[in-house]
Amino acid sequence: MPRWLRDGLRPNASLYELLSSRFADTIRLSEHFRCMPEIIGWSSDQFYDKRLVPLRQFGSDRLEPIKTVRVEGAYTEGNGPSIRNPVEAKELVETLQRLLADPAYARRSFGVVTLQGRGQAALIENLIVESVDPAIAERHSIRVGTPADFQGDERDVMLLSMVTVNAPKALTGLEDQRRFNVAASRAKDQMWLFHSPPLEQLKSGDLRRSLLSYLTNPPERHRIPHAGEIGPVSPDTLRAPFESLFEQRVYLRIKERGYHVVPQFQVEGRRIDLVVIGAGSRLAVECDGRAWHTSPEQRLRDLDRERELIRAGWKFWRVRDSEFHFDPDRALEPLWAVLASRGIAPDAGDHGEAAPKAQNADSAEWEPVYLPEYDAPGMTEEDGQDAGE
Repeated sequence: MPRWLRDGLRPNASLYELLSSRFADTIRLSEHFRCMPEIIGWSSDQFYDKRLVPLRQFGSDRLEPIKTVRVEGAYTEGNGPSIRNPVEAKELVETLQRLLADPAYARRSFGVVTLQGRGQAALIENLIVESVDPAIAERHSIRVGTPADFQGDERDVMLLSMVTVNAPKALTGLEDQRRFNVAASRAKDQMWLFHSPPLEQLKSGDLRRSLLSYLTNPPERHRIPHAGEIGPVSPDTLRAPFESLFEQRVYLRIKERGYHVVPQFQVEGRRIDLVVIGAGSRLAVECDGRAWHTSPEQRLRDLDRERELIRAGWKFWRVRDSEFHFDPDRALEPLWAVLASRGIAPDAGDHGEAAPKAQNADSAEWEPVYLPEYDAPGMTEEDGQDAGE
């Protein structure tokens, strides 16, 4: 068998790459439903040129999607695949114990993935066996491993261990890209990153720096709008971000009922007039005004946009300008029933979805690091393969 074919058939080779070498035309899936937008945003921007569109639906009771923990006083022992960081492992397992005792995580599954070597995974797994009741571990489907072990798998909450302390070499090769891509796309609801070196000690082209800097300062387009107060809104004076007084008046009526509303909600390049957010669900409210829905072309564009969002899981409710101005109470009466049927209730508390706060608010917005297109020699059994499924 020729070498080029033999290399493609090794146990750790990527089936995707093997097929790509035979078929020139590639159709990539671009819609992503598994992870929270902030979580999958790093893989989308770093590896897929922002082509992964996050379409996961959620309410305001979701977990904070991104958490980072800096571990002080850490050190490593061993080398190569056996390297481990005992202090970081202990901090991670202690955090896992706290989460297991938290009612907010009662029905969540957990995974732990190490970004370097199998020694750290073995150490963490031993610590979990010693400190977590087996019945609890089974109930939460706790699994520990390397990125390759999680290929095709997922968990509600993932805890990542960076392992390294000094990081003298930048990780940039294709095998590193696969490993990090898999590791950072396994969490559905929340992802934790435990790291020992501060950001400034990681090299500028290192995937570890890229991931850590993203998690501490995600791009604005991945931040979810806040559902709280946006400032004074008048029924008679148009103000941003509303597109019409009609929208403002509908917004005010819904707010008067105690609901939490976000105007001009952004969904990957598309906008929804108003989104009413409840604990476990959201409803899109479209205000069909004369200024925006008069021509056949405008109506077709609006319907195409709505069809795409409905396919992605959004639910819509529409109100016409003429009906609202004739009798606002009667026009909005069906809305209250729809909200109740979806479990969206008025609440005086703040269910705002605050965006993750950057640890350094003055830093420049995150940008993906440059990665070489060639593969580094010596792929190992620890390499993850494709993480974009």
